[in-house]
Amino acid sequence: MKKYLSRLNFGYERVLLYMLQQTEYDVREYLRWLRRVTDFREVRKRGDLVLTMKIRLLFQALALFVVIYLATIFAILIIFNQIWLYILALILILVLPVLAQYVIVLPLILGDILIKKPLAKRRIADAKETLKNHPGYKIAIAGSFGKTTAKSVLAAILGGGKKVAATPGNINQPLGFAKFIAGLAGDEEILIFEFGEYRAGDIIKMCDFIQPDAGFITGINDAHLVNFANRDELVADIMDLQKYLGDKPLYLNGDSEILRKFDNKNSTIYSHKGVANLLTKNVILTAFGTEFSLGKMKIESGLLGRHNIGIVAAAVDFAKKLGLNDREIRAGLKTLQSVEHRMKPRILNGAVIIDDTYNGNLDGFRAGIELLRELPATRKIYVTPGLVEQGFATEPNHQEIGRLLATANFDKIVLMKNSATKIIHDELISRNYRGEILLINDPLDFYENLNLFVASGDLVLMQNDWTDNYH
Repeated sequence: MKKYLSRLNFGYERVLLYMLQQTEYDVREYLRWLRRVTDFREVRKRGDLVLTMKIRLLFQALALFVVIYLATIFAILIIFNQIWLYILALILILVLPVLAQYVIVLPLILGDILIKKPLAKRRIADAKETLKNHPGYKIAIAGSFGKTTAKSVLAAILGGGKKVAATPGNINQPLGFAKFIAGLAGDEEILIFEFGEYRAGDIIKMCDFIQPDAGFITGINDAHLVNFANRDELVADIMDLQKYLGDKPLYLNGDSEILRKFDNKNSTIYSHKGVANLLTKNVILTAFGTEFSLGKMKIESGLLGRHNIGIVAAAVDFAKKLGLNDREIRAGLKTLQSVEHRMKPRILNGAVIIDDTYNGNLDGFRAGIELLRELPATRKIYVTPGLVEQGFATEPNHQEIGRLLATANFDKIVLMKNSATKIIHDELISRNYRGEILLINDPLDFYENLNLFVASGDLVLMQNDWTDNYH
């Protein structure tokens, strides 16, 4: 009843449009949100509707439907004037708000079938033809996590001696590839593509499109597991890159227990210990970067955490195989910095804030908690809402987070209240965590007023962030 009544609130249509916008007009993601939401009045906490042309057209289509729907009901009542019809009309009016939440996606479905898919098919076909004639060496990066960081590391290091182009931001699907390819100059020596796995079959389709010459698989965990039947299906999808490459170069993250099982004569294992004959030593971790020796080369990186050492080592090894010399590799390393919202440090009131709020996963949580545990600070504060899209692994994964935090024994743990909070909280209590636990009802208010919460000497790690389509 509460869910139904919240639909009668003024601005309900804006909530539906806002969530379509937040889910990037993905109908399946929007429908999942509809199943999860319990109160439509509590949705728009992180932002508001951006009135784009697409949103205006969807609003007009919804308004037109409502007008036609109500006009039809009243016309039938006027023409026939039967008592039972008045009862039926009342029922139809009461179900209108529920009906509206589904009707609003019909223009998207029709547009997808009639316009978007044919257009995408043409653009992808054109991009395939362009790529077929492009001289660039193509690198594919796949994995449940760490892809964007790996892409930035490879682009920086290889860019010290080669002309490199990499897919921008979090572009990791064929239509985004097509746009990227259309903007190439044509003289790039290396092209780097980030492959996103959202549904079974995605990776092999992208391999057929890009036809990579080499690959990197950064790790496998339960990210996006909700879109797969089980973990084995997810693993098989990502490892399609290995099958496609055959005897071509493939680097596997050996810090991942799952990936170590797929090592063969054609693959190269990398980890925080190094890669092949290039071993790491003299590691120094700080809140602003990492220093270590790789063979005879001293490396200074703006990336945080021991878990990022491996991909840097792998990129250096690969650069050498592609013919780059030490001077060129060092030139590329100088440009290497952490990616926004991925272990990105900043100073606030004398405290160090490490922002790792983009797209969390269990392996990333482990790495972040370990980094915070290793670094010195007056107070160590950990902030998280937990993980999303964990499917059947939701409970065990959040119990593991609780166990890791209890063991680390930080001074304060800040939990954003949502459906995962109780699992972490209960695990902390059961393991006798003795620090302070703070539960936050309004995450946006907390983040906006973080300066009132921290003091000089604090070290704060913020991992993951939930958008309004999760609760």
